[in-house]
Amino acid sequence: MAPETIQNDPPRRLLAIDGGGLLGLIPAEALILVEEQLNQITGTNKPLCDRFDLIGGTSTGAILAAGLALGLSAKQLRDFYLQFGKEIFTKVWFGERFWHSYSDAPLAKHLKEVFEDVTLGSDRLRTQILIVTKNATLGNDWFFTNNPQNKFFKNNAGLPLWQIVRASSAAPTYFPPQTIAVPDGTGKTQSYEFVDGGVSSYNNPALQVFLEATIPEYGHGWPMGADRLLLLSLGTGFNSLTIPSGKAARYNLIDWGKYVVKEMMNEANLQQNILLHIIGQRPASAASATRELTSSGASKGVPDENALSRVNIGMSAAKLVTYQRITIGLTRKRLDDLGFQDIDPCKVRDMDAADQVPNMQRIGAAVAREQVRMEALKAFF
Repeated sequence: MAPETIQNDPPRRLLAIDGGGLLGLIPAEALILVEEQLNQITGTNKPLCDRFDLIGGTSTGAILAAGLALGLSAKQLRDFYLQFGKEIFTKVWFGERFWHSYSDAPLAKHLKEVFEDVTLGSDRLRTQILIVTKNATLGNDWFFTNNPQNKFFKNNAGLPLWQIVRASSAAPTYFPPQTIAVPDGTGKTQSYEFVDGGVSSYNNPALQVFLEATIPEYGHGWPMGADRLLLLSLGTGFNSLTIPSGKAARYNLIDWGKYVVKEMMNEANLQQNILLHIIGQRPASAASATRELTSSGASKGVPDENALSRVNIGMSAAKLVTYQRITIGLTRKRLDDLGFQDIDPCKVRDMDAADQVPNMQRIGAAVAREQVRMEALKAFF
């Protein structure tokens, strides 16, 4: 039975974090400043699990989301990338690369260290989470949540959290799938192979987080409205894939396979952002994600603010959520604007570029300083 919507519920705060491998350093740096600014605004020091009612993440975003829900600080999670990034992205021997580029052993080891014996239903998780995965065995998207009202919670509650996070980050060609034995409700279990949740429409999980929070059948049914619901969405950087003129004719099946997967993820990311801009209200002092992508040259297919405003007027004057997207176009122009002439945008875009970890951190810190303005959202906290 779906829960009743309580009209006098306090405003709800949602946080969504994109996938992107080591580029998770960009949202990690933003989270550090979000945490610091909220502590200053409220006059109390609290972890972000006590600030947000629902935190969702895909792939590397799942690592950050689950860590935050456990009560870890943003700095602790940022340091996870700095300490273990190079180890996790150390290539396997040449013959094994036909299946995947990296062993899952280092990642699994360090996830076990962080999450220990915590299960999805553990009371050690201090807020609601949503972890996006892809069930390759059944061929559909799976959204793992610790919401007791969710119809799959009883089956999933005992699953180790580290396995779910590992499944969400099992990017095909990078890491092998993660097998999870899921109870079927009859005393038996069924083993499924899971891959990265980014191999879906939800590498940017913001829209699904919004739906999870507001659709009663998912178990919450929280009221909508720009004064009732906040959604803060953190990206890992964006750039459209381009092929130099004349080169596409020489692409082979492997080339096109890589291109199609990455570009479909890019397009889904854009679509999620545009839809949320249409239904959401951006704080006046917040940076515009659509302007970020167009002005940086990261994408030429994003409608401008005026176009989106005309769509809004045509639909309704009422907004369903206060929505802020923090991201960056990873282009030569944008990095130059930030003073990073020494950073090669082509190198820093790769999710497994372990040699670019210091540069990813520099970019993340600069984006945070530029775009994190929690003062504009203080009414929600």
